[in-house]
Amino acid sequence: MECAIDILTILGSAGQVVLKAKGDDIPTAVGVANVITEKMMKGTSKIVDIIVDSENGTGKYGMTLISTIEIILAKKLN
Repeated sequence: MECAIDILTILGSAGQVVLKAKGDDIPTAVGVANVITEKMMKGTSKIVDIIVDSENGTGKYGMTLISTIEIILAKKLN
């Protein structure tokens, strides 16, 4: 919830924010985006775009793919 309040502050001043997450942090980023758009700024914000990708990383058994996500949130203009 603290993360959502920090992002809400940035969104209020900048008008747009990009949430980026990798691997196990992806569900947290999705949850924060939902809390902001559905609860805190209901009707006054929107998800502009969602970009899903992967990148090479090192894992327990050598090279692996790590999932990434970017969620772009913006305030709706009146």
